[in-house]
Amino acid sequence: MQYQIVRDITVSELAEALELNFQGSSTQLIKTIGSLSNIEPGVLTFASKRQSAQLNGVVIGLDGTDAELLILSKNPRLDFCRALQFLIDSEVLVKRDLSSEIDNSAIIADSAVIEDGVRIGEGTIIEHNVTIHQGSVIGANTIIRANSVIGAQGFGFEKSADGSWFRFPHLGRVVIGNNVEIGALNSVCVGALDNTIINDGVKTDNLVHIAHNCQIGKNSILTACTELSGGVVLGEGVWMGPNSSTMQKVKIDDSAVVGLGSVVTKNVESGNTVAGVPAKVIRRG
Repeated sequence: MQYQIVRDITVSELAEALELNFQGSSTQLIKTIGSLSNIEPGVLTFASKRQSAQLNGVVIGLDGTDAELLILSKNPRLDFCRALQFLIDSEVLVKRDLSSEIDNSAIIADSAVIEDGVRIGEGTIIEHNVTIHQGSVIGANTIIRANSVIGAQGFGFEKSADGSWFRFPHLGRVVIGNNVEIGALNSVCVGALDNTIINDGVKTDNLVHIAHNCQIGKNSILTACTELSGGVVLGEGVWMGPNSSTMQKVKIDDSAVVGLGSVVTKNVESGNTVAGVPAKVIRRG
C-alpha cells in the first residue's frame, strides 16, 4: 500500500467527522487501512453485507454487523470512501515517501515518464511514451511497450444520495514481476486497498486492460484487447483469447483457456476451456 496513517485518530473522531454513530471503544486508534481479507485490530475497512464471523478491526458496516468496533452506515462503501477522503484531506493518511530504485542496466526511452518512488529492475526496457506512476514496482528483464500506462487510478465510484458519484480513493500500487512483457497501449491500474500483481513470465498483447486488484499468475498470456475487471484472479499458465472479458472478482484457475470474444461471468476450473457469451465449458481439463 502506498499510504500510511501518520498521526493519531480515534474511532470516535472519525465517526464524528462522518456524522455517523459507532459501537465499541471510543479511544481505539485507527492504525492503518485494509480490506476484509486483511482485517485485524486497528485496521479500518468496510463490509457491504452483514458478516457471519466477528470482525476484529474497525468496520464501517450495516447495523447488526458483528464487529469489534462498528461505525454504523446505511451505505458502507460510500461512507468508507468518504472516510478515506476525509483522512487524506486532513493529512492523517498520506503517501509514503518511497525512494526510487532504477537499475543502471535498465533502458528507458527519453519520452517515458517515470514518477517518484518507482522501482525498476535489472535489464528492463521501458519504451517510448510509457507512463509509470508513483510507487510502481517492475522486476528484472521486463519490457513495457510503447504508450502503456502502469499504475493509473482504478475505476471505482459510489453513488451519493443526490445521485452524484463519489470516487473510491485507491491506496494500492502495481507490482510487476520478472521476465514480463506488457504490450503497447496497455493500462494497468493500481489496487484499491490491496496491490495489483502481475507475476513472473506473464505476457500481454496490445490494448489490454487490467483493472484494480487483479492478480495474474505466472506465465499467463493475455492476447489483444483482453479486459480484466476489478479483483479478477488468474492462476498460472492461463490463456485469455482476443477480446475476452471478465466480470469482476471471478477466478480462472491454472492452465484454463478462455476463447475468442468470451465473457467470463463465473469461476473457471483448472484446465478447462470456456467460450461464448456468457462463457461456458466446451472442454474439460
